[in-house]
Amino acid sequence: MIDPDLKTYLAEINQNLVKLARPSKWTALIHGMLTGLGYVIGVAIAIAAIGWILNFVGVIPAMKAQVDKWQQIIEQTQQQYKTSPINNQKK
Repeated sequence: MIDPDLKTYLAEINQNLVKLARPSKWTALIHGMLTGLGYVIGVAIAIAAIGWILNFVGVIPAMKAQVDKWQQIIEQTQQQYKTSPINNQKK
């Protein structure tokens, strides 16, 4: 039969493996939240990439007009930032 010391050692190993197999509630919660966040970020990136490609190809002309408007606003803001007297002060 099995040596009693070996049997005790194997029982301890089995208990340790059971503890490793069951994550705590907090670990499961954090893992679930990070997984959900990853899915949301991934979908947002995928939608942005698909929209950019369709815009680049010209399938979505209305989006092209909106993107051009945003680019114009960004350029105006950059020009205002460059010419602002606050940014041109010497330190």
